[in-house]
Amino acid sequence: MRRTVRAKQSMSQATQTLTAEHSQDRSCLRRSVGHKTANHQSSALVIAGMTLLLAVCGWIVGGTEGVHRALTGVAPRANGPAFSRETMYRWFGARLLRPAELPELFNTLAEVCGRAGLSRLPDLYCLAAPRLMNAYALGGPEGAAIILTEGLLRGMARGEIAGILAHEVAHIRNNDTWTMSWAAALHRAIEWTSLTGLVLLRAQHSGMAANPPLAALLRAAPSIAELLRLALSRTRELDADATALELTGNLQALIAALDKLERHHVGFPALPLAACEDGPMRLLRSHPATSERVSTLLSLAQ
Repeated sequence: MRRTVRAKQSMSQATQTLTAEHSQDRSCLRRSVGHKTANHQSSALVIAGMTLLLAVCGWIVGGTEGVHRALTGVAPRANGPAFSRETMYRWFGARLLRPAELPELFNTLAEVCGRAGLSRLPDLYCLAAPRLMNAYALGGPEGAAIILTEGLLRGMARGEIAGILAHEVAHIRNNDTWTMSWAAALHRAIEWTSLTGLVLLRAQHSGMAANPPLAALLRAAPSIAELLRLALSRTRELDADATALELTGNLQALIAALDKLERHHVGFPALPLAACEDGPMRLLRSHPATSERVSTLLSLAQ
């Protein structure tokens, strides 16, 4: 009788534990989905803001026709085919890795890509830079490549490399190269349109200062566009971190990888979040501060 009671109590406790874990997983998933939704909305707002800024510059230059000309042809080129070995070596000095060389690395990549829903694995390249720790993703879901430096492969543990790969796979799945190429194309168009507007304003008034508010807006437009582009880059990095956590489920390995990268690049651990979240210098970063990235990951994992 006592054994039966104990067995029932044990089963009840196990059920409660499983229920609590399931509830925690669902809560974490909801936070992750909410975080990514907010990031996607922020990204859309940044692109919309840059497009509006370009349209305003075009209107100053030539009214409705100026808006049409400014917006026509601003789209970047479509993604090309998969990167060739010759191109990667010529551009970056990176060599293509084969599964036979690093089978565990390719197994990890296949597992991460499977969870990410990528039907095509990105090519892996190694950059012969033993003193550098970095990783880059190029391309989108239809054809991509990931470049890992020799220093990163040597200095990171297996779980940390999995987190790095998941971060780069997230960029590929989200087509962030395409998104950032849009921002770069808009930035270039704003630079040219604002410069044209300033030249025309001076020409119309024989070199004298004309319409100070419009001239001030044209002068400031490229800087505003650059700040928006950097904000978009930081948003995409945070989204890739959140996706990496979703793909690996290994919070500690992700944090350890970020800490190693911070120590390698700046020589000391990440500063407290309060030391990095204030001040205008944050606006000039293409990547969020490591402390901000760690804090975001911790909030998603709670």
